Amino acid sequence: MKKRNIFAMVLLFLFTFGIYPIVWQCMFQGELKEKTGLGFSAGMHFLMILVTFGIYEIYWQYAAGKRLAKLGATDHSVMYLVFCFVFLAWLNPFLMQNSANKLN
Repeated sequence: MKKRNIFAMVLLFLFTFGIYPIVWQCMFQGELKEKTGLGFSAGMHFLMILVTFGIYEIYWQYAAGKRLAKLGATDHSVMYLVFCFVFLAWLNPFLMQNSANKLN
């Protein structure tokens, strides 16, 4: 998994008006697919987000938490899912990347 600076991610999130998290999510899914063999490729992941009008993202955040746990991170998948339903889903990319950074 590629290490990314969380502060830089926050700045990109703000300066791209929310576009960067979608780009990050596709890149991160590609890395998860490479490491675990589970899920869609980055391009198919983006297509699923579009086709399901973002509903797939809710499932993906839970599944990504499980995939990170398989790689040795703490399993926060339920927390990611709960954050989606209490309007804190925007925090999940930063938390997931922090977990991935700790793996390296």
